[in-house]
Amino acid sequence: MVVEHAYITVVPGQEDAFEKAFAEAQPILATAGGCRSSSLRRDAEHPGSYLLEVHWERLADHLEVFPDSKAGKDFAGHVAHFFARVPDVRHFVAEPVPA
Repeated sequence: MVVEHAYITVVPGQEDAFEKAFAEAQPILATAGGCRSSSLRRDAEHPGSYLLEVHWERLADHLEVFPDSKAGKDFAGHVAHFFARVPDVRHFVAEPVPA
């Protein structure tokens, strides 16, 4: 499993509309092949910025399957127009490094 972290900055003044749109789009994301869970968190230091965390079964589910899928297109249609710039996206192995 991999964890996607997408750092999103929205157009100033559009925060409430973005959060509402994400709430409407989250069930769409949940139907995407390989998507196990997702959450959106507000940045405590930078108003208008968010961390989207998505747990994917495989990296390919996000990078190869999701973008061209119906779920991917529908999800983007709900939220992408709020982005002030392209999100910074990183992928991490879900299992923590042993202590």
